[in-house]
Amino acid sequence: MKKIKNLLCFTISFAIIMTLGFSVAARAEVQKKRNDYKLTISTSYNYSTGSYDQAVDTSITYIPVTAKVKHKRWTGKLTVPYIKITGPGVVVGGGEPLLIGTPIAKATESGLGDVIASIGYTLPIDYPGLSADFTGKIKFPTADDGERLGTGNADYTLQAGLTRVMDDMFLTGNVGRKLNGSSPDYRVNDIWKFSVGVGYTITNSASVGAVYDFRQAGAHTGSDFSQITGFITYKLTDNWSAQVHAGSGFTDATPDLSTGINLSYKFDTMTLITER
Repeated sequence: MKKIKNLLCFTISFAIIMTLGFSVAARAEVQKKRNDYKLTISTSYNYSTGSYDQAVDTSITYIPVTAKVKHKRWTGKLTVPYIKITGPGVVVGGGEPLLIGTPIAKATESGLGDVIASIGYTLPIDYPGLSADFTGKIKFPTADDGERLGTGNADYTLQAGLTRVMDDMFLTGNVGRKLNGSSPDYRVNDIWKFSVGVGYTITNSASVGAVYDFRQAGAHTGSDFSQITGFITYKLTDNWSAQVHAGSGFTDATPDLSTGINLSYKFDTMTLITER
C-alpha cells in the first residue's frame, strides 16, 4: 500500500510540475505559432565500489532510464532507476547515496530506486557564450527503505548554475540546496552542494572533460562527499551519442572508484502548430 501511495503521489506531482512549467513556457511564446519539442531518451550503467571506512567494501550498480523533453528554454526530466547494493548496509540509496546506515552482515539488495523528476529553465545572459540555469528537482520515495535502497522519504533540490562557452572550451559551475526528508530510521540533514567542470571539444563528434562534485554530509556521523570524475563524450550519429566516465573520491563517504557508460538517443524535433 505504501508503494502504491508513493507512485500515485509521484504521478500526480510530476503531472502538475510539467503542466505548470510548459504552460508558463507557452504563455511566454503566445504570439508564435510554431512550438518545437525535443525528446531525448537515455540510459546508463554505473558501477561504484568503496570501503566507506568499513572492513567490507560496498558496491553499487545504478541503472537509470531518463526521458528529457526540451521546449525553448524549458527542460523537463523524468528518471526511473534500478539499483543493486552489495555491502554491510552503511550506504543507503543510489544516484546520490548517503552514508547513514548501521553496519550489518554483508547482503545484496536490488530493485526499483527512487524516481526523480525535475524542471529547469535556461536564461541567456548578455555576455558572449554565457548562460544561467535554474532547476527544481523532486526525489520520490519509490525505493524500498526496508532494503536500504532508499530512505523512504521525499527530497527536494533547488539549483542554479552558470555555463560559459569559449570557442572549443566550456566551463560550468553549479550550487544547490537539497532538503533531505528525515524519518525515525534515517535522521538526515539538509545540505549544500556544488560542482565545477571544464570540457574541451576535440572534433565535431568528440569532447572530453572533468567535473568536481562536493556535497555536505547527509548525517551527523558521516563525511562530506568529494569526488572528481573524467568523461569522454562521442556523437555516434545525428541521433545517437555515448559517454564513458570514471572517477575517484577523497573522503569516507565517497566511493574509491566509480565508472560507467551512458547511451542516449535524440529524436527528431517534434513540431506543434497552434493558432495565435
